[in-house]
Amino acid sequence: MRRNSPYEKKKAAYFLLMKRCYSLKRNKEFRRVYRKGKSCGSRTLVLIYTSGSRDEKKIGFAVGKKIGNAVVRNRVKRRLREAITPLLPEIAPGCRLIFIARTPIADASFKELESTVRYLLHKSGLLG
Repeated sequence: MRRNSPYEKKKAAYFLLMKRCYSLKRNKEFRRVYRKGKSCGSRTLVLIYTSGSRDEKKIGFAVGKKIGNAVVRNRVKRRLREAITPLLPEIAPGCRLIFIARTPIADASFKELESTVRYLLHKSGLLG
């Protein structure tokens, strides 16, 4: 078996994806974080966060229609998911996060997105 076969690359990429168990899914969960959470922001993103009693991490993304059409909004969510995935082990357990996209995010580079996510997590004290 070759070291860098397509199967091995696909298998390695699977483990780097943000798993569904980390997602905020229900409207009730989003409302609770919006209501009780604290916020910090930057030019392209706003982070609303709250700490929970459980050890699980939950992350949600809100991308409004001001950002663009469905293709642009979904691209922004995919890029945000990809930017947060390597940081998951470093995030404090028991927290719930919502990243809200602002209009300039559609034109931002991926490097800028990664650094903004890291900056907001560090600013909020959730990054270890």
